[in-house]
Amino acid sequence: MAKGNHSFTEQDIRKRFGAIVGHTVAEVDAAGVLTASAASRNKGRIGAVIEQSVLGYPADSDRRPDIVIDGQPWEVKATGLKESARGGWRAKEPMSITAVAPEGIVTESFSTSAFWHKAARLLVVYYLYVRPGRGVTVEYAGFEFKGYDLHTWHEVDRCRLEADWTTVREFVRTALAGDVDTEMPNLSTLINPQLLYLDTSPKWPNRPRFRLKASLVTQMARERLDDGMRMIPDQGGLSSMGALKAYLHGISNTYAGQTLEDLAMPFGLPLKAKSGRENKSLAEQVVVRLFTGHAGKISQVPLFAKAGIVFKTMTLTPAGGRTEDMKLNPSIDFDELCDPSVEFEDSAFAAPFIDSTMVVAVLEERYRDCPLRQCLFMGFKTLWLGTYLDAARVLWDGMRGLIFSDGLADAPVLKRDGTPRVTPKTGIPMTAPNWPKSRDGVLFVRGTGTDANDKPVEVNGVRMYRQNVWVKGKELVEQLSVARFL
Repeated sequence: MAKGNHSFTEQDIRKRFGAIVGHTVAEVDAAGVLTASAASRNKGRIGAVIEQSVLGYPADSDRRPDIVIDGQPWEVKATGLKESARGGWRAKEPMSITAVAPEGIVTESFSTSAFWHKAARLLVVYYLYVRPGRGVTVEYAGFEFKGYDLHTWHEVDRCRLEADWTTVREFVRTALAGDVDTEMPNLSTLINPQLLYLDTSPKWPNRPRFRLKASLVTQMARERLDDGMRMIPDQGGLSSMGALKAYLHGISNTYAGQTLEDLAMPFGLPLKAKSGRENKSLAEQVVVRLFTGHAGKISQVPLFAKAGIVFKTMTLTPAGGRTEDMKLNPSIDFDELCDPSVEFEDSAFAAPFIDSTMVVAVLEERYRDCPLRQCLFMGFKTLWLGTYLDAARVLWDGMRGLIFSDGLADAPVLKRDGTPRVTPKTGIPMTAPNWPKSRDGVLFVRGTGTDANDKPVEVNGVRMYRQNVWVKGKELVEQLSVARFL
């Protein structure tokens, strides 16, 4: 139970937090929290401003929920949002909830757990996080409060959280029955791939914490702030990663061996785009229809969006070989990459390799270079991108090394005979930054743009296309060859 002035009515809370929307942290800081030395550069100060200037009580690190609203305990969380390149919001980072305490969790049930006591009711305060660029210290004082949410969970989401928490608890029970120091480091590598909404970080022997995935926090913010998204109805019966895989297995059993054209026909899906060219989104459109019964994109499937599940297609040649490298989205956030204060584990760069499962629809060409619509759907496989976490860290460090040592350069792109390549559309000689290339490792960096003039990104004076991390197609084919179909 909250003490003293920790109790509020819902009407009072809505009045207090409604009043700060549209104002900066500094404008809200009536208690003078930011006047401490360098305080405005510490992200923890935003929470302190909320506690002392909005709620009116001193900072509190107690493990119990922060406040009581109309007799119910609520946890207060401040979380940063970034505007995505294509509009809308995305969470800056996962939301930490509470520690994974091995000695405690093994005796808990979900409904009475320390995690659920913290996570059941969340007063989430959203602020817009804007990086000032390389060499300029982040000043949290100027960040704007965008909104707030008295967040409680839909039953389908609560069930998924419970399934994730239970998976972690059962693992910890097994670890404590054996050699803790040997078993607990596997919490991140073996268990995170089995979780939908949660991850655990950092890695043992550092005490791990339960975190809501950044993808889940992103959807929470989008639902509250209403950025114009249109979502397909949720698949409510899928409450765990195991249930999702079983559902995909059922789709594979029913439809494997048919061409995309055969699968598209009952739904009236177009085989060609409006331009008359082949519909490159045909596989995605077919999968969404089979999975949900509705038209749309994978990004509109709530379970995939909240769980951060990446959907890709992999097309194999008749001999089973490589067809293409795989691009990971979103594009690289260079404000983040250029900020030395950002830790790899908390970065958007690392997120796909910490808490993302990739669902791969495996296609096979019926004959060499056959059109997409004639490719056979073979079924689904899953890949855990955490396999490449160490490679991602090496890539992160390598790119930062080029940036911070002023080693980044714009180099000519050459043909095999050593002569310059030119862009067919413009005739301009092709150049590219000297980021790690596919010859350097399983992960590499490549840019995409419409032509040589479409270079909206600039780092250290070098203009470039939007850049993405790619995974070698050969590596993926090897991984898929040993992975079983669902």
